[in-house]
Amino acid sequence: MSERHLVKCPHLGCDWAGSLPGSPDADSWRGLATNVLIVTFLCPRCQQEWQARVIGDDVESLPLVDGDDEMEPMVWPPLDIGVGD
Repeated sequence: MSERHLVKCPHLGCDWAGSLPGSPDADSWRGLATNVLIVTFLCPRCQQEWQARVIGDDVESLPLVDGDDEMEPMVWPPLDIGVGD
């Protein structure tokens, strides 16, 4: 069974919140720490997808991407994963 996450749909006018399983993104390993996973959620109310990064038990929605075929670059705040010197 897939792990479920408490999430809130970030799409304008939806406001759905609840528990959803996330589908892992095949490219989530590129350039990220091993304990960070990018997942895709599908809202049961508005039927739109969005992505989030999962860090431990925390879920952080990523900026929404326009419906165009071209993906705009995503900019994330710095992430402290507790790696020592």
